[in-house]
Amino acid sequence: MEYNVLASLRDELNQGWVWVTNSGLESRSVVKITNSRNNRSIFCECLEIEDNYIFAYNNPPRISINKDEPTITINSWYRKKLGGIETKTIHELEIRSANGWYGRLRANIGHPQVVVRMAVWLSLISLGLGVLGVCISLK
Repeated sequence: MEYNVLASLRDELNQGWVWVTNSGLESRSVVKITNSRNNRSIFCECLEIEDNYIFAYNNPPRISINKDEPTITINSWYRKKLGGIETKTIHELEIRSANGWYGRLRANIGHPQVVVRMAVWLSLISLGLGVLGVCISLK
């Protein structure tokens, strides 16, 4: 589907979510967003653009969001991961639900905040060492 891609609000530069109009997904779903032009994808949370967000966003000099048009607001971290897509333009993006354990893991591994990425990697290393310890103790 073609989306009007807009920059996220300044307060959300380091957040692990995007805002989308009329997504039809559950609140705070983890989604996989794929850039149809180059097949690059990201995993993140998806929030529904609603009236309060539109009120906060639609302040000059920003472009106003029209709730009836397919629109996504996305921070620069995720735009770069999708291949450096530009704002204020239309892009063909596929947004699919990825609420399983794999999607949630990928969303955290690709999170904009380094502390989240580091915590996930330390957890995975700890899990691996725990499994190794159990395997060694069984011998």
